[in-house]
Amino acid sequence: LAWIIVAEGSGQFSSDIPLVVIETPGRIAIPDEPKIRAHMKIIDHGPGNLNRSGDTGNIYDGVVGIEIRGKYSASLPQKPFGFEKRDSEGENLNVSLLGMPEENDWILLANYNDKSFLRNSLAGYIFREMGHYAPRTAHVEVILNGSYEGIYVLTERIKRDKGRVDIATLNPDENSGDDLTG
Repeated sequence: LAWIIVAEGSGQFSSDIPLVVIETPGRIAIPDEPKIRAHMKIIDHGPGNLNRSGDTGNIYDGVVGIEIRGKYSASLPQKPFGFEKRDSEGENLNVSLLGMPEENDWILLANYNDKSFLRNSLAGYIFREMGHYAPRTAHVEVILNGSYEGIYVLTERIKRDKGRVDIATLNPDENSGDDLTG
């Protein structure tokens, strides 16, 4: 991968990896809780093509609920975010992002303490290659309210779901032995 980011004279950013552009109402800061409504677009024109922040979102272009996530990592300069895709009514909206299965819960992992930008992605890749579930990832560059925030890892949020952790829901009486542990 060869990552580039270019601040053009018009205030536009360009990159050869997908761009996530987030705009909050009145350019307010994203809080730790609760999630606030924001507009997000994800732009990816494919390998070898530049993605520009002024382009229309071709992967996603719509409403999200977004908040800062984490404890220690939230104290660092590059903030991690959790977000939910939502429809115009504010209801959860399952969408596929960058080739990952449809869902509405996603994470933007900050890489402040990982200057290689690979630790989480590589560990997950190796574990998946071993035949296990690990969240799928994609490297992206994030622009928040016109400010370049850096390289992030767009990640599936770990949760029970057919496209993620595909396990059955337990009944209230299944609380011990093989019923609980499988």
